[in-house]
Amino acid sequence: MSRAGGSNIRRMARASCNGVTRKGKRPAMIDYDEASKTYDHTRKHSDRLIERFASRVPFKSETAILDFGCGTGNYLDSIQRLYGCRCCGVEPSDGMRTIAHEKKNSLDIRKGDHRSVPFHDETFDFAFMTDVIHHVPELALMFSTLWRVLKIGALLCVVTESHAQIAARFYNRYFPSLVANERRRYPDVQQLVDTAAASGFRHEETEVLSASTQATITEQFLKNVEEKNYSMFRLLDEGEYATGLARLRSDIGKSFDVAGAGESLIWLRKRPLSGTK
Repeated sequence: MSRAGGSNIRRMARASCNGVTRKGKRPAMIDYDEASKTYDHTRKHSDRLIERFASRVPFKSETAILDFGCGTGNYLDSIQRLYGCRCCGVEPSDGMRTIAHEKKNSLDIRKGDHRSVPFHDETFDFAFMTDVIHHVPELALMFSTLWRVLKIGALLCVVTESHAQIAARFYNRYFPSLVANERRRYPDVQQLVDTAAASGFRHEETEVLSASTQATITEQFLKNVEEKNYSMFRLLDEGEYATGLARLRSDIGKSFDVAGAGESLIWLRKRPLSGTK
């Protein structure tokens, strides 16, 4: 099943998706400080993603890494334990950052968002974001901000879902408006590549990680829906949410084919601006 990540339920503005979306529609207010109380029930790091990161970037003690929208620091905590890297993060939610610091105070996690990443120019050897991009209201500004803090030649990995992958989520059948809602929130892959290119990044590859062939409605997944640990459930009409949740409960243990679901890793490399060396 997709949605693997340790970054995100409060996102990139006061609550990231409290601003106007790309289609101009204002979504419901989400209290991400409140959401932080149950965030770690579902948002764990993914070993598979960390392995993909480490396959592209030499993780050493001197490697400076930024997790943009780091939530409660699950990825940073794991990377630091495994590789001893200098692990830093930015996160707008006070509640998320508090939990991250309680978890491991050696992590350098600061308040920030797409407008402000409070680190010096050319600080980082690698930056990544997991399940964050749909919370960012101004993509060009975000890429420009990240360009500033990355070293020349450094990699940025955007972990997201394509519109096709969103349509393949097994639980869409329980919530009729979910696919349309999510496609409005998520920029598709080509839009991200084009916007990044205009901000000084070269697209190296879009790596597709497929989900397992089947997904099962487990007690844990049901709990995540009940707690609305994924922001998409917090944006549903309450009637649709209640109806879908009741149907999920009645189908506990049922399995579905999830061909086409998964994640897309967009690999970008910072290039020097024209006219610079």
